[in-house]
Amino acid sequence: MAERGALWLLCLLCLTFLRTDCAAAKHVDKGSAAHPFSPFWFTVEPQDTLAVRGNPALLNCSAHSDGATPARITWKKDGTFMSLVSDERRRILPDGSLFFSHITHSKHNKPDEGIYQCVATIDNLGSISSRTARLSVAGSPRFSSQPSAATVHVGDSQVLACEVYSDLVQFTHWERDRRPLEPSARMIQLPSGALVISNASEADAGLYRCVVENVGPAKASDEAQLQTVPETGEERKLEFLVQPTSVTKVMGSTVLLSCAATGYPVPHIHWMVGDKLLEESASTLFCNCCKKSPRETVRGTDRATSSGSPGCQVTL
Repeated sequence: MAERGALWLLCLLCLTFLRTDCAAAKHVDKGSAAHPFSPFWFTVEPQDTLAVRGNPALLNCSAHSDGATPARITWKKDGTFMSLVSDERRRILPDGSLFFSHITHSKHNKPDEGIYQCVATIDNLGSISSRTARLSVAGSPRFSSQPSAATVHVGDSQVLACEVYSDLVQFTHWERDRRPLEPSARMIQLPSGALVISNASEADAGLYRCVVENVGPAKASDEAQLQTVPETGEERKLEFLVQPTSVTKVMGSTVLLSCAATGYPVPHIHWMVGDKLLEESASTLFCNCCKKSPRETVRGTDRATSSGSPGCQVTL
């Protein structure tokens, strides 16, 4: 009798366990159906941007979700979430991008410059953060130097000046007769913005100007007439138009060094690294030189004094 009672008790315990396990399984299934996992990711992330004071600006950001619930985009500036509810200048667009109606920037007030990051959130699922992007602010484009009228002998070299705020050089290009000038081995735009014309031809004559674009309304420098004249054969003094300057670069990066000279007989430019003459020489040199060193000019030669630093040598 006792054995039969123990057997009934064991069966009762098994049935209770099975009912509890099934109920738990049903609860998990219902929860999974209510909150399925829906991956989401950024389709567009913000990039480093240069804005101009007083002009609009845009930091792009957009996220995609496989689920029915779209991701909600918020923004951080310098690591802190931005409060944009009552902001009249800045707002988040429907796609998640951050729009500035106009950039505010002064010596003592720089509310827009900084490091930005967008955050995409889906409730009950989680959040993801984009890469960070720096918003830098430049003043309105101004030319500290502009091209001036010049005359160049056929086969000789000439430099046309154009200097703007350093952050705007990347947005600067040259035009001849109001048409974009295609860079070539003979026409090089220097890091300063100036244009070097080597081995000039009659076709190079025209009206030149430099233009700053893609940072607000385009702004152009004064136009300058470049005239070409035939070579007379009379000796002209050898002069440097551009000389290489010392620079510091990260190892492995590329640096552009320029050297241009004028005179007759037409000078030939050679580049040297230390005391070693480079076999292929031109008015510009692309290299991976990374040391900052002083320079000295001796007998028409401009070379870096430190070993391993390139310099240009001009000979007649």
